[in-house]
Amino acid sequence: MTRMKSTLLPLVVALAFCSLAVGAEPFSRTVFEDDFSGAALKKEWGSWKSESVVRDGVLVGITPETADHPSVNTIKFAPVADLEVAVSFQFHGSPSFSVMFRDLDYKGSHAGHICHVAVSPKSLSLYDGKAGIFRRDIREQRRAGRKLDQETQAMLKTKIARTPLKLEPKAWHDLLIRIEGDVLSVSIDGKEAGRLKSEGIAHKTKSNMNITTVKREMHYDNFAIRTR
Repeated sequence: MTRMKSTLLPLVVALAFCSLAVGAEPFSRTVFEDDFSGAALKKEWGSWKSESVVRDGVLVGITPETADHPSVNTIKFAPVADLEVAVSFQFHGSPSFSVMFRDLDYKGSHAGHICHVAVSPKSLSLYDGKAGIFRRDIREQRRAGRKLDQETQAMLKTKIARTPLKLEPKAWHDLLIRIEGDVLSVSIDGKEAGRLKSEGIAHKTKSNMNITTVKREMHYDNFAIRTR
């Protein structure tokens, strides 16, 4: 069934901006946006290990059944420290998805991962990947099967913030992610849902955004990246 596009979305998003930081300078410069009204993904999108398609006016996130990694749909942009991402989502069989931010030139973390947000119907998780689970030495140690010392384990707990959710999977929801300084904030349906303050988030040259879909399918709409 085709989703009816809402003309109220700009107002909803604007109100969500205000709910995250009243009085803050708005993120008013649109870097990229897509309402998926075309027959296919815009040329700015890249895909990796993905069978994602545009169908009935939405992006359908699909991981190939034989893939060893979740589907990645990605946008590159000029390096920036602070930004916002807005996207509407609906679960269609996928248990979860993530919105990930990377610096493609940064070598201190796996694949340049800086921070990300993971959403399922029951939970929201915010990660400082640069200083946490994706820090190169930590990831290599874990992949090698070597146990992390207690100090490192305790530090990693400070790089994650988790919040329980009760989302209706079949309903459409509006996600807004804001990165400002060393704070990562998330609102869902206009209400603040999670916040993480951690030093890696303040990385000044984020240049890539990934939507990763676990298994199949997630539906996405009304996507936008904004900066100041």
